[in-house]
Amino acid sequence: MKQVHVAVGVITDANGKILIAKRPQVAHQGGLWEFPGGKVEPGETVQQALTRELFEELDVQCSDFVPVIQISHDYGDKQVLLDVYRVVSFTGTAIGKEGQPLNWVSPSELGSYPFPAANYPIVNALQLPDRLVITGDFASQPECLARVDACLVRGAKLLQLRAPELEQEAFIRLAQRVLARCHREGAKLVINADPSQPFTADGVHLNGKRLSEMSERPPALADLLVGASCHSAQDIHKANRLGLDYIFLSPVQPSASHPNAKPLGWAAFAELTAFAKMPVYALGGMSDDNILTAKEAGGQGVAGISAWW
Repeated sequence: MKQVHVAVGVITDANGKILIAKRPQVAHQGGLWEFPGGKVEPGETVQQALTRELFEELDVQCSDFVPVIQISHDYGDKQVLLDVYRVVSFTGTAIGKEGQPLNWVSPSELGSYPFPAANYPIVNALQLPDRLVITGDFASQPECLARVDACLVRGAKLLQLRAPELEQEAFIRLAQRVLARCHREGAKLVINADPSQPFTADGVHLNGKRLSEMSERPPALADLLVGASCHSAQDIHKANRLGLDYIFLSPVQPSASHPNAKPLGWAAFAELTAFAKMPVYALGGMSDDNILTAKEAGGQGVAGISAWW
């Protein structure tokens, strides 16, 4: 079955709301909402296809695009490759030139709309930041909280609390305090811990061992963010089967935390990321300077400890 290459545009207004359109009932996946775009024609780049499709569908002229995510999906009766780009600027007023209903919604509201299955990773990507901060070593809980505060002041929107040296009760108490700080600043917290323990966070991050041991996503985690650390195609396929919300792929570059691990490099990162059905963060030697490179390689952004902790 031939794969259909589709260019998808994420258009945002001045208030941060995102444009979605409703598919015609007679179309494939009809009646569901989608991000606008269309088929990439032979000889076109994705950006050229987006410029053409968004004018034909919405009567807007778009310029400057930033990659968001690339998703392959098999519907059984149709295989698609979605190349998703955020529209940096556009002119005109969006209208449904083909009679399709349009709606502008905030990123947090996207989960309330029924999308085709291939679009849900896009929803995840739009609700996640392009930088994920992982906590590193700390000598005391007050020091940890002070470092968390500093990360939040610098704009962190998603943190992972990792403290394997703490006993469970101490970890839970610390997580409660970190979570309160995150929510006060409009950020989210995931914990790197046993997913069966009591939850005091917005989600859980699975290390490699926990990922390998999990046979299904527990119902208790249905409404929480669940991510995992991956190092191979096998790990990524396991994360796909579990329906995880994001993954780390590492090490991309030499890392002080894993000095003996062989780096993947950006070419291998891009090849492996193509297997993922969820946003992928590059991990290992990362900083803010690597965010655009990660996105151009198909990733969500970067994750790390030393650059921000």
